[in-house]
Amino acid sequence: MKYNVVWISIKELFHPYRKNIWIISIVMLVTSIGSFLTPWFTKQLIDIGILGLDFYRVIQYVGLIFLIFLIQQLLGIFQFYYYKEISVRIPYDLNKKACKHVLSVRTKFFKDRNFSVVMSELFQDIANISSLTDTQFLTSFVNLFKVFAGLTALFYINWKLTLVMLATIPVKMLISSFLYKKQVKVYEIIMHLQSNFSEWLGDAISGIEAIKVWGITGKRLAKLKVNLDGSKNAKSKLMRYGFIDSISGSFMTTLFTCGLYLYGAWLIQKDEITIGGLVSFISYSSLVFEPITIISYLITQLSSVKPAFERFLKFLNTDAEIDKPEAKELLESISINDLKFENVSLVYENEKALDQVNFTIQKGEKVAIIGLNGSGKSSVVNLLLRFYEPTEGSIKINDKDVKEYTFESYRSIWSLMAQNNYLFNDTVANNINISEELTLTEILESCKQSGAYSFIQDLPEKMDTRIGYNGAKLSGGQKQKIALARTLARKDTKILLLDEATSSYDYYSEQVFNEELLSSDRYMMTIIITHRPEVLKRLDKIIYLNGGKVLGIGTFDELYTSQESFRDMITSTQREETPDAFYSFSNESESTLRL
Repeated sequence: MKYNVVWISIKELFHPYRKNIWIISIVMLVTSIGSFLTPWFTKQLIDIGILGLDFYRVIQYVGLIFLIFLIQQLLGIFQFYYYKEISVRIPYDLNKKACKHVLSVRTKFFKDRNFSVVMSELFQDIANISSLTDTQFLTSFVNLFKVFAGLTALFYINWKLTLVMLATIPVKMLISSFLYKKQVKVYEIIMHLQSNFSEWLGDAISGIEAIKVWGITGKRLAKLKVNLDGSKNAKSKLMRYGFIDSISGSFMTTLFTCGLYLYGAWLIQKDEITIGGLVSFISYSSLVFEPITIISYLITQLSSVKPAFERFLKFLNTDAEIDKPEAKELLESISINDLKFENVSLVYENEKALDQVNFTIQKGEKVAIIGLNGSGKSSVVNLLLRFYEPTEGSIKINDKDVKEYTFESYRSIWSLMAQNNYLFNDTVANNINISEELTLTEILESCKQSGAYSFIQDLPEKMDTRIGYNGAKLSGGQKQKIALARTLARKDTKILLLDEATSSYDYYSEQVFNEELLSSDRYMMTIIITHRPEVLKRLDKIIYLNGGKVLGIGTFDELYTSQESFRDMITSTQREETPDAFYSFSNESESTLRL
């Protein structure tokens, strides 16, 4: 990414605060003028007041110097008020923009990236970019003004001494420029190693059980050591460059000061400069060197900001879910008469996941989508929910392409129960009522429908029990029942989509739920991904996928008769899923479950 792109982004970042920046700059400009007056008054204080033995002049110039200091401090308070807003708001804006984008990026982004790595990189980049709120950076042109104004004053006092000073500045700037290029490269290495560390940590936390069971702690730590050693060496190199920059600056300043005293003393002896003039010159020279040092520091600072901003912009440019300008809201009152896949193909990671898929689901139908692993079922689900967009073809509702609707309003018609449902580290009630619009009665009703009610009553705090990170305190079946309760509790939805919704249920609970599901007419359409023959036999039709293609659409009996591969799949599934002998379906006990 070119420098101008980064600079344009920096300008856009600070654009809303240009009023504050102008006020801060004007205040610093006025303060700088005061700083330039002080050495002049110091010269007069020494030459006229002290050496001239004029005590009245001493009091006068001391008073002026103190007055300038007082005004500068008062202006500093005024400046801080406007600086504080920028310093606080910039990180706020960056975090808000980043988190908003996190929620809008397509889900496939996080299938390729470790989430902990993404968040770690974002926080690091935002911290580095936020360092630009330093007042010295915001008012860089003021520092340039200080340099030129200071040089003007120095030439006025004595042009010979000024030439001595100017000889040291190019050397200092060349050293800083050389080290800046080195530091940028090292910062890029450090950022890469920090990302690797975040990835290692994320895998270690998520895979802690596998690490312990397989006894690979030592191997994982060995990988960590390689990363930490690289990070240590890179940071050591960065510190070395910083030290070289600092010591070279100190050396040049000391060399200049010594030369100034020697040459200045010689000029005093020749009556080409007064003692006060020499003292004033030294003061002015420090006012010139200070902004040069600050500019050098800013160059060093930019060595970390540039790669951070580049990576941050790269993240913001990742594929996000953006509504078309003419997209409309899908009204809650709409009747879903049909849902169609028309010649839909999907290419994912250079492989065709779906190939010319066609099917139609009519209002009132209960439909299954089945197939072996890798057949394309998950791809169909992702397309239905618009997590992916078709590479070819279109998906339509009531003969209108779903792209014509906003993402949020389109998804509001769906109640989804996925294979892997995330549960928040919150109470049972809050995990079910994530929309925050349900009454307690409605929450309890959805729990009874999903079969979760009975075990919730055994929890320590019942509905108010916190269930841990992703439901860590619950069994697989309990987690699934709470997730299903959440799905069934969603209001005003038109289509129910169940993806292996009861895979962790015990046999009896599953049979009870399936019975109620199949007899319910609550939803305009019901789409089920399951291989249970007892469910498939009672559905209106089955869409059979294999290798990303539709091999057949029909009832269970029709496909079982006409499709040998379908028959083999069902037979294989029946062998794997035959329940223990003591299980039998009954309409008693929890038959109160209803949709």
